[in-house]
Amino acid sequence: MPQRPRFARERSEQDGYVLEPEWSGTRALVRVGHPEPHFVGYAGPVDGPRELYDAISSEAMCSTAVIDGVLVTDFEEEHELEVDPEGNAFVRPTAPRTIFAAFDLLEVDGQSFLDVPLLERKRHLEGVLRPSRNVRLTAYRGRDLRSWRETLLEQGFRRAVLKDQNSTYSPGATNDRWLVIEKIRDSGRR
Repeated sequence: MPQRPRFARERSEQDGYVLEPEWSGTRALVRVGHPEPHFVGYAGPVDGPRELYDAISSEAMCSTAVIDGVLVTDFEEEHELEVDPEGNAFVRPTAPRTIFAAFDLLEVDGQSFLDVPLLERKRHLEGVLRPSRNVRLTAYRGRDLRSWRETLLEQGFRRAVLKDQNSTYSPGATNDRWLVIEKIRDSGRR
């Protein structure tokens, strides 16, 4: 069962925290190489596309893993301007699809990472899961949070998550060191 964050309306930037976007979708643990269920949410098994599970499994560089993230439905790539052979510019239509946006790693090949600090878990995640068309590694940042928050808002993210970089993971528990926030204010403002 995924760990739950606290919700906060506003929070000042704090040392020792990282900021990442909050994806819209269904929060789920993906259980690569484990028996069914492949996707587990707050209330138990979650229906997820078999093709997406296969894509996640093929991008995982391990036998088994438990990865925390979000099933993002109706995801559409940013449209890029293309030019046809006659020199006419056009935008190629794309069909929305479901992707998995990974942000935490809880287990690899039978080794638990629950007591490992968040930043170390993220480093291991980057070494275990390759990003692809259907699998995203959620970006995070530890400095200049306010300026990056503006970028996230411009990209369509409604909220962000502040996470203590040394926090451990407690499945099913609510963690006060993970805060879903709607607005970050300058540390100099009160």
